[in-house]
Amino acid sequence: MSWASKRQLKYFSIFMLVIALIVFAFIYPMIFKKSTCNDGKQNGEETGIDCGGKCQIVCKEDTVAPVIIWSRAFKVIGNNYNLVAYVENRNKSAAAYQASYEFRVYDINNKFIGRKEGKTFIPPNQPFAVLETRFNSGEAELKTVSFDFTSNITWVKKSPVLTTLPIRVSNIVMDNNEDTPTLKAIINNDSIYDLPEFDVVAILYDQENNAINASKTHKDGLNNNSNTNVFFTWPEPLEGFPVTQDILIQINPFMVSF
Repeated sequence: MSWASKRQLKYFSIFMLVIALIVFAFIYPMIFKKSTCNDGKQNGEETGIDCGGKCQIVCKEDTVAPVIIWSRAFKVIGNNYNLVAYVENRNKSAAAYQASYEFRVYDINNKFIGRKEGKTFIPPNQPFAVLETRFNSGEAELKTVSFDFTSNITWVKKSPVLTTLPIRVSNIVMDNNEDTPTLKAIINNDSIYDLPEFDVVAILYDQENNAINASKTHKDGLNNNSNTNVFFTWPEPLEGFPVTQDILIQINPFMVSF
């Protein structure tokens, strides 16, 4: 082979190599797609399809279902009731943006008389209360209430930071007068963070630790190193004598940046 032919072969080989590199650079992303948490496949460091590893979603196999401790109806006035469920999320670092639920109400003959549906966030590693107001039983005598989550819960990684902050309840005073029982307390935010809007749920218990009534109030927020008063009033006498109170501060963990 002549020197000129060798030079032409060299140039042709370089040209073909450049073409091959360009083609490879074009088709590589199509063949070897980078794993993502929404591609419908288990890849990368995922421990399930689009969950686990570096994904925000926690695999179902790594979570436990919320535990429903009790669900009851508490009379407010006349035939109107508050429906309340006391629930525990035992997942230490998993929460839910939104979970659909349903209360089902039955009369003394176990006949279904109505339902209340809604949605709630689920905070990580703590108990919380779900409360629906203004259920009217009509002429029926209400007996039992069931509570269930009605859709699959999508769990996401969430550290239980709020449970570690110095947010506390103080100065609890229960006035169980005959006409309109009242409960008042002070919510203290001794942390360095401002709190977004939140609910406060009060549950009253008798000497046998049975819940006898509950109520909820809403706060628009609470600045750091400050406090606010909360008041709960029942328009009719309670069916039982309140001995202890449980006051739950319910902050949506997805509304805070810390």
